[in-house]
Amino acid sequence: MGRLESAGKTKTDQRIANLKQILSFTPEFEDGEINQHELNQNSSVVLVNRSKIHLTFSFAPDSQPVRYYYDIDELKAWALNDLKPNGIHSPLWVRPLDNEQSDEYELVAGKRRYHASEFAEIDMLPVRIFNWNDLEAFKASITENKNRRDFSALEDLDATLKLLALNIEGTIEEAISLLYQMDNLKRRSGRENVLAHPQYEVIQSVFDFLGGISWESFVKSRLPLLKKPKEILECVRQGKIEYTKGLEIAKIKEPELRKKILEKTIAQKLSLAEIKKFIQSHKPNRSNVIQDRLDIAYKQFKKSLKKMETNPERLQQAENLLSQIENFLKE
Repeated sequence: MGRLESAGKTKTDQRIANLKQILSFTPEFEDGEINQHELNQNSSVVLVNRSKIHLTFSFAPDSQPVRYYYDIDELKAWALNDLKPNGIHSPLWVRPLDNEQSDEYELVAGKRRYHASEFAEIDMLPVRIFNWNDLEAFKASITENKNRRDFSALEDLDATLKLLALNIEGTIEEAISLLYQMDNLKRRSGRENVLAHPQYEVIQSVFDFLGGISWESFVKSRLPLLKKPKEILECVRQGKIEYTKGLEIAKIKEPELRKKILEKTIAQKLSLAEIKKFIQSHKPNRSNVIQDRLDIAYKQFKKSLKKMETNPERLQQAENLLSQIENFLKE
């Protein structure tokens, strides 16, 4: 964080000015169906072969899309029942790929439509081409996805941290540390000192753009998700499992059982109800737990009895405890 805190005031002011300019830019949304006439008349919408569109996501800090999970069965049904007979209504957003091939593009938004076009066997896709830099592309990706479907809490967490990292010109870890630093400063010294922090305007501008919760609420309700088991978070991020299912499995404290259920859920595509049922069936029986504890205590008691015989005080304590147990059983 030293690098972030030591940034000169001039550089910070310029960064804030650049950020405000970028965040004030909102790409145009496509509401209506794209027809052949529009494709011919509107130069901003063109048909591009799917093979020329690459899912590299180089504009994201970890080269991962902001949307993690798609239900394959749902996606296939949508592709075959809607896209195949009717075509793709809304163009994908792309930017020129950073290489010598002028007709190659990088996908910015529209990954669901891209994969659905594979099921529907649609090779030529309607696209809008933008000359965005990394920050603009990532911001546009978040905007487009948020306007289509709600993010899961983990998608929202990761997208926010990535956008913040891009704007402070740092890493995701530095973004997390900065948020905790701001939160600690507010609790120790009050909001006035937070407002004077050199990174405050950058943080506030990011959260103003994203809408929804404040940065303070984000620290309290989103950052704790990072403490969930790493194997669960990674499976969600890789699109192997839905966030809600991962959250349910994360409640399991025993690592081995948690791993077993996670693997079973992915392999057999268990529903949320099936996961809950499976977890319930593997919970230890309360009576068995007491029986196990009783057996262990009895063995330890017998083993320590000879030593107690040489210590009258300890022997008396043992007799008192035994009397309590006998009275409990009589009741």
